[in-house]
Amino acid sequence: MPSGNQSVHPRTYPKRLIALGVVITLGFSTVFGYILWDMARRDFQEALDASTNLVASIQGDISRNIELHDSSLQSVVDELRRYELNKVGPELRRRILFDHATTTKDLDAILVVDRDGDVTMDSRLAEAPAVNYSQHDFFQAHQERAYFGLYISRPWLANNGEYLVSVSRRISNSDGSFAGVIAASIKLSYFQDLFMKLHFGPHDVLTLARADGTVLIRLPFSVATIGADLGKSKGLSQFSTSNAGWYQATSVLDAVKRLFVFHRVGDYPLIVINGRALDSVYANWWKEAWLIGSLVLMLCALNTVLVISLTRELARRIATEDKLAAMARTDSLTGLCNRRQLDEVVESEWRRSARLKSPIAFLMIDADFFKAYNDQLGHQAGDRALVAIAGCIAASTGRTADLSARYGGEEFAVLLPGESIEGAYQVAERIRLNVQSLRSAQQNQTEITPTISIGVASMIPKAGLNHADLINAADAALYEAKRKGRNRTEMAPGVRLVAA
Repeated sequence: MPSGNQSVHPRTYPKRLIALGVVITLGFSTVFGYILWDMARRDFQEALDASTNLVASIQGDISRNIELHDSSLQSVVDELRRYELNKVGPELRRRILFDHATTTKDLDAILVVDRDGDVTMDSRLAEAPAVNYSQHDFFQAHQERAYFGLYISRPWLANNGEYLVSVSRRISNSDGSFAGVIAASIKLSYFQDLFMKLHFGPHDVLTLARADGTVLIRLPFSVATIGADLGKSKGLSQFSTSNAGWYQATSVLDAVKRLFVFHRVGDYPLIVINGRALDSVYANWWKEAWLIGSLVLMLCALNTVLVISLTRELARRIATEDKLAAMARTDSLTGLCNRRQLDEVVESEWRRSARLKSPIAFLMIDADFFKAYNDQLGHQAGDRALVAIAGCIAASTGRTADLSARYGGEEFAVLLPGESIEGAYQVAERIRLNVQSLRSAQQNQTEITPTISIGVASMIPKAGLNHADLINAADAALYEAKRKGRNRTEMAPGVRLVAA
């Protein structure tokens, strides 16, 4: 038996409110997420620009220095071709060759090495020392290749314990055959002094390396890194294809994740690499992210609390309104639907049956001799009797579409959509017998529930009929049951009322 409790307000309101809260929360998160992303992009770009400017400046200094040394080497090579040079003594020959060469504090010596790797002249000494460099890479490179140009060696340790890097050129005979090498040795301390003038973060690095990945020097300085191999570095492949660029990677030397910016040193096979630790790049961003993130969480939490509070309040309001609506459509004494609800449902079910061309049945029920019962036992006993009868009616109508209602006073009604006259009669008898059984159980009580009389009608709606005809037919059948002695069920005449 439906009670007819339908909310007058859409139940989608709380869901819409929750959806609005989610949209607002996502809106907050999106806006602040974009702000954080833009801040991170800005900090990254500032770090990239600073590193780019730094390596460009350093490579310019190193390129100019190497260019000066290369110019000195070429001038010495030109002087060596002069035939008259062999006619002068060793000291004069040394002065002629090296007086016009570049002399800087970072230059260790300029050496002339013959085809066997023996030093024949030393810019520092009148007499060349008995030293052989045939096993050094700067000698072997020119020995093996005639057109190597300027060669920059791997770092090597001199006899005085100082690390050097040699820049060298080939000396050829008039027929092009190999005659030896001229090499200028640059102290690695020059690069170290140049790098240490710069300011770095605690985990930042600055590296000067050959194009093949051999480290010449790296700051923070460590002897262990001299000559280290960057062959497994992500950036090594980029060095061969680009003169400048950047990449993010974890260092193969200390496993710190950094932003690496590199720049080729002029046209030479050297690379300057500045690595800035990503932790330092985003250090300020993390502080701002925590602050903004906390603010977003507070706003989202506040929004969530407001949405929950409003949702609960709206749910309570809807529940209250539903309860009031139910009370407006329910008989307060029996709990069955009231007359107002019955009238609305009968009209709508009549229209539906008309569309479907299906039968609709109606039961009109009345308590027998109820006025006398009230007069003898009082109104409270009469109310209890009506509640007992309503309980029997509710227990006997089990379909969802069935509607039981208090019609008025001691009268009740049952609407049975889709039910034939025979089926409606069986329901009516079940109700009457339930009341009869209730009376049997009350024999030892002073208050015995009255019997009931029932009128049954069923029809298929058609033109010329309306729901009032159905109710009137059931009412007429009830009158017939009363006339025939009460405590019985009568069916309305079916031939005239049921559509063909």
